[in-house]
Amino acid sequence: MNQRPKLTLILPLLVIVLIVVGGIVFIINQKNNVTATPSLNADNGVSAAAVKSNDKNNVLLLTDEEIKARLPNLSDYPRDPKRIVVLEYSFLGDALALGLNPVGIADDNKPDSIIPEFNQQLSGYTSVGSRYQPSLEAIADLKPDLIIADDERHRVIADELNRIAPSVVLKSRGESYVENIQTAQLVGHIVHQDQKMSQVINTHLKKMASLKSQLATTPLANHSVQFAIISDKGMWLHGPSSYAGSLLNHLNIKSPIPEQTGEAYIATSLEQLLAANPDWLLIGRYNDHTIYDEWKSSPLFNQLTAVKNNQVIEVDPNYWALNRSMQSAEYMTAELLEIAKQKGKKSSSPSLKESN
Repeated sequence: MNQRPKLTLILPLLVIVLIVVGGIVFIINQKNNVTATPSLNADNGVSAAAVKSNDKNNVLLLTDEEIKARLPNLSDYPRDPKRIVVLEYSFLGDALALGLNPVGIADDNKPDSIIPEFNQQLSGYTSVGSRYQPSLEAIADLKPDLIIADDERHRVIADELNRIAPSVVLKSRGESYVENIQTAQLVGHIVHQDQKMSQVINTHLKKMASLKSQLATTPLANHSVQFAIISDKGMWLHGPSSYAGSLLNHLNIKSPIPEQTGEAYIATSLEQLLAANPDWLLIGRYNDHTIYDEWKSSPLFNQLTAVKNNQVIEVDPNYWALNRSMQSAEYMTAELLEIAKQKGKKSSSPSLKESN
């Protein structure tokens, strides 16, 4: 006779417990989905303090403690480096932002691939070859006092680089917009200019916040936008975890491939592009003749929403893919604003050329 009242009391408690447990699991999953720059030494995530302090700009900066944890041996690097060699364009942007002029750059033997904003600040440099396989001999000839290399491409030669000069391996290829800014913090720390880099980043974030608010009132804010690289070998969509894709996400512009978060660069067929079917397609051309030009003869091509609405725009891959940096992000965001203004019009600007 007394069992029913007890069950009446127990059932609501069980419901409450299930709700609490479910909430905890959801929070843990959300935290695990946050992308952060991999630690060089330990499994460090972005701290709650960093999240809170940068909530306004939606950019999770590293705290001083996290920076020191990732680079514990600051004394290994020169306090005032004069002869820096950078093996990725993103590190070039970081150095120039601090007023440092690298003596050597891995530029793929293509000086024109460096964006004008960087070239205007450079007072001359020596190419050390390809980013994929830089010349150790050319690097050594420059007698550098600091080398900044890419984790994905250059970790295998890290020991050889360190025999030439103090070297640090940081993330560049495949990094997101937020990771790029976090890496800038690390570069600032390595060259003993934390405060100056902090000022550079704050100025950048304020400018980006202004541009972001302007974008929110344009047609792009309510449509999906996809950036892709095209060459004679194929098309690669830059996914949400890539630099361009994550920048679009930071600007609250929708991705047509929200489920694809693992790969930064996604090799794509025409059928796969049609499955994604973005409202706007921004393409960076690496060759005069590309696979995209061949696709135009296919019946599937004209089914693309971006093609139907004349919303396929050619953009400069040097900004959108190669020269990942705060400078590039500002250029890309300003270009998105210009694209939005050109909606429904034929652009006369070479950088906003329609591709039909």
